[in-house]
Amino acid sequence: MQQRKALGKGLESLISTIQKPKAENGLNFMNIDQIVPSPLQPREYFDEEKIKELSDSIKENGIIQPLIVSKLPEGRFELVAGERRLRAARKAGMNEVPVIIRDLEPRKHLEISIIENIQREDLNAIEEAKAYQDLMDKFEISHEDVAIKVGKSRSAVSNSLRLLKLPKILQEDVMRGDISAGHARALLTVKSIQEQLSLREQILEKRITVRDIESMAKSTTENKNKKVKSNQKLTAQLTQVVNDLRLSLGTQVKISPKGVGGKMTIDFYSKEDLDRIYKLLTA
Repeated sequence: MQQRKALGKGLESLISTIQKPKAENGLNFMNIDQIVPSPLQPREYFDEEKIKELSDSIKENGIIQPLIVSKLPEGRFELVAGERRLRAARKAGMNEVPVIIRDLEPRKHLEISIIENIQREDLNAIEEAKAYQDLMDKFEISHEDVAIKVGKSRSAVSNSLRLLKLPKILQEDVMRGDISAGHARALLTVKSIQEQLSLREQILEKRITVRDIESMAKSTTENKNKKVKSNQKLTAQLTQVVNDLRLSLGTQVKISPKGVGGKMTIDFYSKEDLDRIYKLLTA
């Protein structure tokens, strides 16, 4: 962008210093400094390694798909779609990028910005769910209306939105890729936040599968349903023993007293989980 040579020359002199987009074969090329990010961008987490890969590709091949922008006052343009490409272009040291300029009313701008990002960008499951929620909140529309706008089934949209019921820490795990969307959906079947966080630790530490989590979640729910009945039979001392064993072994433990003896059950959810518990018990 050209520098101002003097101050106090009035609005006309200021406007004259702003570069106008230039066209080539019907496509606009714009100075990258004229583009400002959109506050409507649904993506919250950007994988810097992938941005670097995209930047290297842009250096080699240029930007194949143009960015979409909307005009703002004073010669600026707001990004509607193409945040990853814009970031990668800056990293690649580009001065100009190809753009498509759309003259949009604020409401339409909002709708297109959200939908374009859902359809074009590789959003993680939580960002996608938040984008759906934005559409519903800002336009007061139903799950079915969202599904029509983004070209997905109603059940897919509803299942996506359910992920927003997870605790914040689990949503952040999904955004970083530490926990898959499949793991997250399995955790939704566990109503207790404490149990969800306990299962989260096992996912992160032991890298157990979604199927294992589904079994563990089912077992946790069943044990919770039996908890009141079971606790009525336990003394305070046995209750403390159960809690200590659960904490030490990292799994569900149940004691059923009978006379002076009783039965103790220790749950495991895979061969690896059994090996882990065996080593703890025989150490």
